[in-house]
Amino acid sequence: MPAPAVIETPRLRGERIGPEHQTALAALLGDPRVGATLGGAETPGQVAAGITALRRKWDEQGFGYWVFSERETGEPVGRGGLGHAHVAGRDEVEVGWAVAAERWGRGYGTEIGAAALEVAFGALGLAEVVAFTLPGNVPSRRVMEKLGFSYEREIVWADLPHVLYRLHSPGSR
Repeated sequence: MPAPAVIETPRLRGERIGPEHQTALAALLGDPRVGATLGGAETPGQVAAGITALRRKWDEQGFGYWVFSERETGEPVGRGGLGHAHVAGRDEVEVGWAVAAERWGRGYGTEIGAAALEVAFGALGLAEVVAFTLPGNVPSRRVMEKLGFSYEREIVWADLPHVLYRLHSPGSR
């Protein structure tokens, strides 16, 4: 069963990423503060190529990333979702998120991550997922821990050191 194209949380509405999200994603992923948590800010051209790649992956795999906006105002908050990643020699499904710097500290990362986990363990029936971040990204590590992930080990991802966390489906253990 594929992931839903639209998901909602108490405060947010997530839509499957598409070209219509170019402006919001360029602002998010081009922000140097956000880029510092992801290994570097992206140019508008990189964002456009990323949207194309994410759309293709969604079509092939049945899941992917959503752009999240506040339900009340429609203002973009961030992006997050699920993606295949070859991490430390294993094929994994990663839960990822990025939140606009102006909205840090409001629980949006946790809300986006929880929505992605609901799809991963519900609609997709996955047994486990991973999340990883740069070692110094303490806020993302806290989000992982709030969501129930357990620290596993240090890894190298995209030629940068990262920390890997894992979460098993509540029904898989």
